[in-house]
Amino acid sequence: MDIRLLDHIFPQFTYVADRKCSVNWKFQGDVIYDKHNLILVYDGEAELTCNDQVFNVSRGDLVYFKPQDYRLGHTFPDRLMHCYTVDFLYTCPVMKEHGWELVDAALPFQPVEKINDPYLFSRLNDLFSSFTRTWLSGNHNKATRGRAIFMEMLTLLLQWKAGANFNYDKVRKVEKAINFMTQSFQSRITLQEIADHVGISPSYLGGIFKEMIGTSPITYLLGIRLRKAKELLKDGYSVTETAEQVGFNDIFYFSKSFKRFEGMTPSQYIVEGS
Repeated sequence: MDIRLLDHIFPQFTYVADRKCSVNWKFQGDVIYDKHNLILVYDGEAELTCNDQVFNVSRGDLVYFKPQDYRLGHTFPDRLMHCYTVDFLYTCPVMKEHGWELVDAALPFQPVEKINDPYLFSRLNDLFSSFTRTWLSGNHNKATRGRAIFMEMLTLLLQWKAGANFNYDKVRKVEKAINFMTQSFQSRITLQEIADHVGISPSYLGGIFKEMIGTSPITYLLGIRLRKAKELLKDGYSVTETAEQVGFNDIFYFSKSFKRFEGMTPSQYIVEGS
């Protein structure tokens, strides 16, 4: 799946559970399943069949069944499987030139895959746990809250699938840096301050930021400031007021940076938007 389609996916859930299997639990081979099923095993073991493939699954395994997949499975009395499981359907509506179009966005998961990244596995455990608690609560907004949690899980899994060098610990550190920048861009923060907030050295932050995002933290911070500057200029703020509010202490540097990114000066941007 093109990860850019992720924003368009709309899931609908039919079953969500923290499943602690009994000795009698099993997938019935004569049942036709018409939902997608995603399972994260966090304890115990089971033998599962997907179509013509047989798998022994254990802690850290992600299991994915598509609708109509033949499913057979059982756990073991001395090592009962514990797992999170969700049955769901989804659509992927995308706005095209002539209106809405449903795009065929197949999920890229294999029937069984081992999640060896301990940070990713820990985060998925937390998200699945939150998801099941939200579903169990019965609140009127459980579907909306559940979708938000599920989409975060799906985002992480698609990032993991897209990159052989995916490392959730690095992702988490980069996200912490970005959150700090979006909260503090109005101040004249430095790379050292960003790195101190994350708890790593400036050089290490620069390295993982380049690896994960493709640019430096300071360039990314500049982008945040200039996007906010465009909002303020559209809302009637002067160039000088805008520069001050987005963390620039030099209006000439602000104008130069704005032109480099937008192809026009802030003053020209105001005229074009009026």
